[in-house]
Amino acid sequence: MRSLQLMRDTDDTRIATGDDPLDRLMAAIKGGSSRALGRLMSLCWEDLVRYAARQLGDVEVARDVVQEAFIQVWERRRGWRPRGSARAYLYRIVRHLVIDEKRKQGVRRRWAESRQLVDAPRPATPAEELDAKVLADAFEAAVALLPDRRREVFELVFQRGLSHAEAAAVLDISVQTVANQMSAALRSVRRAIKED
Repeated sequence: MRSLQLMRDTDDTRIATGDDPLDRLMAAIKGGSSRALGRLMSLCWEDLVRYAARQLGDVEVARDVVQEAFIQVWERRRGWRPRGSARAYLYRIVRHLVIDEKRKQGVRRRWAESRQLVDAPRPATPAEELDAKVLADAFEAAVALLPDRRREVFELVFQRGLSHAEAAAVLDISVQTVANQMSAALRSVRRAIKED
């Protein structure tokens, strides 16, 4: 069995390198091997994504976090100093990124909640509610006074959203008759509301 090389870190922590394949891959990555990074990713990707997903509750976000972790491993490779196993190092990076992501999600959630409060319509004043009720009552009364056919056309087109052609098919009349009845109904309703 190959002997372990024991090294002393600046904080006097004893660290071991040698037999762990992940440690060897990290040493190769530190030397600039992108192939070793690919191998490290293939060995650790699924476990790290599962870990991050349990923390975040979202697999897609977890994948983004783990991808960012491997980007950091590559970008910081020259400064890497083993302080324990490479596996622990990877989990530590992912953990910090998960914490950052949760912080960002909290900020986004608070921002969205504040936007809802800003964008929420203000409640109507009692005077506005009374005006709306008076207007609605006047509207209903004006529609009730329309002749039967005109009221039916008005209800289908204006209140139910049917097109003129659809209303004509329902009532078995021409599209032009629907248009004429709608024009007359709108004039009558407007006049009645103005007078009220």
